[in-house]
Amino acid sequence: MKKLHEVVRERRLVCDGAMGTQLMLAGLEQGSCGELWNLTHPNQVLAIQKRYADAGADCIITNTFGASRTMLQRHSHADDLVKINQAGVRIVREAFGDREGYVLGDLGPLGAILEPYGDMPQDEALAAYQEQATALVEAGADAIIIETQTSLEEIGIAIDAAKAAGAPSIIASLAYDLSQDKSFYVTMMGVKPADAAAFAEERGAN
Repeated sequence: MKKLHEVVRERRLVCDGAMGTQLMLAGLEQGSCGELWNLTHPNQVLAIQKRYADAGADCIITNTFGASRTMLQRHSHADDLVKINQAGVRIVREAFGDREGYVLGDLGPLGAILEPYGDMPQDEALAAYQEQATALVEAGADAIIIETQTSLEEIGIAIDAAKAAGAPSIIASLAYDLSQDKSFYVTMMGVKPADAAAFAEERGAN
């Protein structure tokens, strides 16, 4: 199977949809650790992702959005980090069954603001992202997807971590909202689309 960043040059790929809301519909309580369901309720996670596969999704994102050490510590599940992330990859692979499909290992925000604007040291953020990305890559993820980011500092660190972990392909995206006067789009940390475009060009992204 070709690498994700190669095949997208040849044809469109269809990705899956929401996971969190689907988990809540399946019984996950508000505020609970949905990523732990990879271990405690794997059949429910599989059922959600299999519906996306059966609908024709070419790419399915692992249920690991909040499975970094910093996020899992909030639920006292940091010791299960590797097992949670690697189970997430296995479940997606099972959802595809015998057909070809891309497993996207999901890295969400760390849930803290990085220095110098916040309290989290950047080397700590890099270590957290690299630990999670390594678990996903070692389990066989076809790509790392870094999503719902709001600062260029954090998304850059996550990209570096995914590269260091040996990710075959990397997808990275920022989350935008309309400004208060509804005249432009901006992230929570003040990043405008033009800033992101310049960052991507500087980093050699496509």
